[in-house]
Amino acid sequence: MEEDAKASQDAFIKQALMDSSLVYNVFSSEHGQKLLDRWKEVLIWSPTVSRGDDQVTMGINEGYKSFIRSILKAVKYYEDQA
Repeated sequence: MEEDAKASQDAFIKQALMDSSLVYNVFSSEHGQKLLDRWKEVLIWSPTVSRGDDQVTMGINEGYKSFIRSILKAVKYYEDQA
């Protein structure tokens, strides 16, 4: 049982590194960095909630931010592991 858990964890880590590598390769390029910078400017640094927003809009706005943060985390993870 312990061996299965270890194998599962190893497979998860291997897949996370492969996924992070793909994200890193896209967003470390000149065009990818420009896109990521634009998304950070428009999505991360803008308010999540504006006057009159309903809960669905607030959730969507936070989802955009979460998506960008996941890209930034994947890039950092790959850099730290490489």
